[in-house]
Amino acid sequence: MKKRTQSKIVIVITVLMVILAILLGVLAVNVLELKKYADSGTTEKTTIGDSGVEIYLPDEYFAASGLTMEIYNSQITNQGTHITEYNVVWECEVGEMLERKFSIAATDELIGEYPLTVTVYDVEGNALARKTSTLSIVEAKQWEFSVLAIGDSLSANGALYAKLQEHLGNQMICNGTRGYEGFLTEARLGFSAADYLSETGYYLEEGEEVHKFWNPESGRFDWNYYKETYGFNPDVILLHLGTNGLLSGEENADNICKIVELIRKDDKNIPIYVVNTIYQSDQNGIGSMKMNNGSLMFQGQFKQQRDLAVFNLMGYLADKLGNEKNVYLVPAGISVDSENVFEMEERTVNPYSEETEMVAVDAVHPSAAGYYQIADTIYSTMCGTMEEW
Repeated sequence: MKKRTQSKIVIVITVLMVILAILLGVLAVNVLELKKYADSGTTEKTTIGDSGVEIYLPDEYFAASGLTMEIYNSQITNQGTHITEYNVVWECEVGEMLERKFSIAATDELIGEYPLTVTVYDVEGNALARKTSTLSIVEAKQWEFSVLAIGDSLSANGALYAKLQEHLGNQMICNGTRGYEGFLTEARLGFSAADYLSETGYYLEEGEEVHKFWNPESGRFDWNYYKETYGFNPDVILLHLGTNGLLSGEENADNICKIVELIRKDDKNIPIYVVNTIYQSDQNGIGSMKMNNGSLMFQGQFKQQRDLAVFNLMGYLADKLGNEKNVYLVPAGISVDSENVFEMEERTVNPYSEETEMVAVDAVHPSAAGYYQIADTIYSTMCGTMEEW
């Protein structure tokens, strides 16, 4: 009887150990899956627990040799400038973790791939969000190709193309019906992605009854129609939209994706570089910027609102376009120093004071330094991906 009892105990213990081993195995798999879930993919997947903090960082970030590339803390999360209330920690074998940014001075000696992890902690040291990416330092290259830029006023500035030409040894051929020789584009001030998808006229500069991509017969944005009508056949497309229509959220993002889809319908392989729009200036600039008629440009809008819209747009485009063949996202939104690249003017702090403060003259269009950073980001991304096309 005693032996039977002992035998039963042994059986029970064995069964319990098997069950425990299975549970530990399942737990280990779940932990690995949770880590994978937290470290990659959409911005929501970067959140740890229920903190609500989200991170946008591309799975691969390119830095061309000879350039200093920077990623700004206030532009990678849904917290915007409130990120100063947290601790942002960058981990990488190369580069510098500074107070408000990660900075990498890329050199030929550093060419290679490096794990890059950013973690946001609260003041008590609790991790709130984390994203692991790859920092790819790539060879600076110069090659001849033709490009067509489709966009708004941010893609119409000559400083952007002058810097790109400098990087490329003046071998880039700019196509388009707008701009001026050497810097031709299809950029239209004030245009949104929705405008390009509809029969919209353009009434600034040298106006037109309807933009050049609209095919009256097919009644749509038509890439083949544009090429056949105006004689351009570029090697690469820069699609640089998002600021106009920003607060329409997913509608704005869907319209950008729709343009990509329609180009792909006519050309399966042409490389398309989708340039993320940049963050605007501080509240002083946003709250004081005026339209030509003197009314406020962003009446009733505030910095955090527009920052969150830019953040969400970057994440949405990454989700929708990240796996598309020959479509490349250019992370200008996280790489342009929006805190310091807008032209400022000195104003008195109140009508009766001699003390002054600096206020942004234009909340949307940066100084040349801002356009140079956009160009650096485009160039770095091209250097890291051009072998694919």
